[in-house]
Amino acid sequence: VVFTAPLYFGNYWLGVFNLIGITFIAAVGLNILVGYCGQLSIGHAGFIAVGAYTSAVLTNRFEMPFLVGLIAAGLVSGLIGIVFGLPSVRVKGFYLAITTIAAQFIIIWVINHWGLTGGFTGIAVPYASIGGFVFRSKTSQYFLIIGIAVLTVFLAKNLARTKVGRAFIAIRDNDLAAQVMGVNLLYYKLLAFFIGCFFAGLSGSFYAHYF
Repeated sequence: VVFTAPLYFGNYWLGVFNLIGITFIAAVGLNILVGYCGQLSIGHAGFIAVGAYTSAVLTNRFEMPFLVGLIAAGLVSGLIGIVFGLPSVRVKGFYLAITTIAAQFIIIWVINHWGLTGGFTGIAVPYASIGGFVFRSKTSQYFLIIGIAVLTVFLAKNLARTKVGRAFIAIRDNDLAAQVMGVNLLYYKLLAFFIGCFFAGLSGSFYAHYF
């Protein structure tokens, strides 16, 4: 049903599904961070913005291919996520939430006042393209976005079954007990922030090129 949707839905509903798919990718990342690892994050939209502007700057100002912008968006968001995830080693719950929402305000302020991002004026972003094929139509964009959304679910589901996923769940349930059992809290908490924000960055890249 999902992959044949363009056959019986018009452009309006395809546009709605595209936005759902873009948001869904970010939500999968947030689920890894909050659902699996138990690290409360309220500033996830800020990391989506980092991905959007990273991809926009690379494809517009440096004329990089879309795929380079997409991967770079995930990596840059992930690395910034690690920076703002550092307090998670010392604080949790409400205090960690305050730290992450502060990240969002800082990120948005930098975007609005940095010339490279276009500031309040914004920046033009080309359509996504792979190997010379440009995703201009709602249908082609739908297949690209939904395809990546399905892939993210596959990766997240398999991650939960690995050593990393089990460490995340142990930290979520009882971080002190996990530490006693030999789980490196610093490493796995920061890894959770990186993976969660990496998916947020991918979502932001798609958001920028979609609009």
